[in-house]
Amino acid sequence: MLQFEFPDLADREWLRPILSGSGNLGSEWAFGTLFVWKDTFHSKVCRRGDGVLSCFTEPRPAYNMPAPGGAPLSEAVELMVADAAERGRPFLLWGATPEQIGRLQKSFPGRFRFELDRNGSDYIYRAADLIALSGRKYHGKRNHIAQFDRKYDWSYEDVTDQNTEDCRAVARRWSEAHGNAGQDGFESEPKAMDRAFRNFSALGLAGGLIRVGGRPAAFTVGEEINPKTYLIHFEKALDGFDGLYAAINHEFAVRHFSSYEWVNREEDMGIEGLRKAKLSYRPAFLCEKYWVTLADRRGDAAP
Repeated sequence: MLQFEFPDLADREWLRPILSGSGNLGSEWAFGTLFVWKDTFHSKVCRRGDGVLSCFTEPRPAYNMPAPGGAPLSEAVELMVADAAERGRPFLLWGATPEQIGRLQKSFPGRFRFELDRNGSDYIYRAADLIALSGRKYHGKRNHIAQFDRKYDWSYEDVTDQNTEDCRAVARRWSEAHGNAGQDGFESEPKAMDRAFRNFSALGLAGGLIRVGGRPAAFTVGEEINPKTYLIHFEKALDGFDGLYAAINHEFAVRHFSSYEWVNREEDMGIEGLRKAKLSYRPAFLCEKYWVTLADRRGDAAP
């Protein structure tokens, strides 16, 4: 049976190079994702030589796609299938991209079934688009930013260990206004943000903070997935300020995205308002993620 453990900060030293070296664009390939959300998804890792296997047990036990660099894909998948059998539960794998599905089909013809997880697929944007906001498709965003600039006395600063408490204040006020009801998908977010802010520098996170009239009003926090791809973990803005979300998004992009090709702004969880907001920034494409089950287990449908 494979030995999976919750990742801690000490694991970042060996695990981050493996995740980054994979070249994958999904948010689950950032160490910060595994670490700050581990209480929510019960994410665990199993180090095997130069590679790693990972899994989660919420909302349902499943494995992640194995990282390249360790055992060959076919061997790693066989290990996970055997591990699921030893634990007495159906084999379920999450996060396979269309390219990875092709590799699985080549290695295991007819053995697996695949089902798209649209709600869990990540939105990928061109970094240059988010910096420039040029062309007709971003006309509305430019107007929102101009309106914000005209109406408010505001300032921007990078997030450091010294001002994370100001970000927490924004998060608390946002939570009070919007609630954390399960149907909104945000019930676990405060705990994840708390872990991110408590370990901000140690996790290699970066962020931006906007103050309006000297008071904290919006923040964003993210990290590098790999040298080509940046990930946004959290972004919150208080109600009542026209264009504030557009402003914090753009200010951070201008300062932090110039060396990247892609920006991952994570999934929409099937939340209508969140999907509309993410689509409004015109993603270059969706990083589609699929559930993978054994073809001969018809009763083991993906969630």
